[in-house]
Amino acid sequence: MKKFAIPCTILGAVLALPLYVGSAQAQATRTWVSGVGDDANPCSRTAPCKTFAGAISKTATDGEINCLDPAGYGGLTITKNITVNCEYTLGSVLVSGTNAFVISPAAGATLKVTLKGLEFEGLGTGVNGVSITHDGVVLHMHKIQIRKFANNGINFAPTLGSELYLSEAYISDSGTNAGAAGIAIVPSAGAVAASSIENVKLENNGNGFIANGTASGNQSHVLKNVSAVGNNNIGIGTNSGINNINLMMQEVNSSNNQTGLSISGGTARIGGSVVTGNVTGVTIPSGTLTSYKNNQINGNTGGEPVLTQVNFD
Repeated sequence: MKKFAIPCTILGAVLALPLYVGSAQAQATRTWVSGVGDDANPCSRTAPCKTFAGAISKTATDGEINCLDPAGYGGLTITKNITVNCEYTLGSVLVSGTNAFVISPAAGATLKVTLKGLEFEGLGTGVNGVSITHDGVVLHMHKIQIRKFANNGINFAPTLGSELYLSEAYISDSGTNAGAAGIAIVPSAGAVAASSIENVKLENNGNGFIANGTASGNQSHVLKNVSAVGNNNIGIGTNSGINNINLMMQEVNSSNNQTGLSISGGTARIGGSVVTGNVTGVTIPSGTLTSYKNNQINGNTGGEPVLTQVNFD
């Protein structure tokens, strides 16, 4: 009996081993997608998946999805900490009539997401390029292109405190719906929203950058080396019924829009920037716009207002 029991124990361990390995493979820390992949694959480098949606289910929390070759990898809903990095090839997302990426943690959860080296194409009917909704999100976006979304290129609409960090991005031909924009900040009531937007071009959108603060919850946004050019309505603006927005603009170019700067509530500051060639250069229906005396605000059809000015201390 003892001689028989020992082999059975060994056999049981051997049989259990493939089940354990299979479980580990289902949640890899790094997965891969390819235009010739298959979502039935384990998403390894040698057996990649075909779509981002296929890969994320096999990627562990805090893991990373990489692109092996230039291709269209489809829309994605992100509900866990993840990095999608296609910097050294072309990871494209082409959608029609829907959002491209939705970042939406579970209620009460927080989420940290990094997107890098991606191109989003909405074909004129896509809703939002990247939409941030629900509870706390920290989103890092680097080397991004977003084109032709009917609503917003980036829809930053958290329900709790969230942060957006965007650099080296090109957002164009989006925001064709009324009030929409290349970048729209639209937090829910009570949500605290903060963003840092640097080295970004906003071209030929409905609006370039709009921060909406009609719901309670403070906002703080920094725009540095941002170019808002050729937008159909406002290049850069705020819309706050309760003056809860703090906007800092440094080395900004807002030109050839209907309105270069529109401050409707909140406190805005501008330094080292250019506002020219707009139908209306600057309008301040409410709130405050402070100039650091080193801006070039001229050459606009509607003239230039007298701004409150301060010196750097």
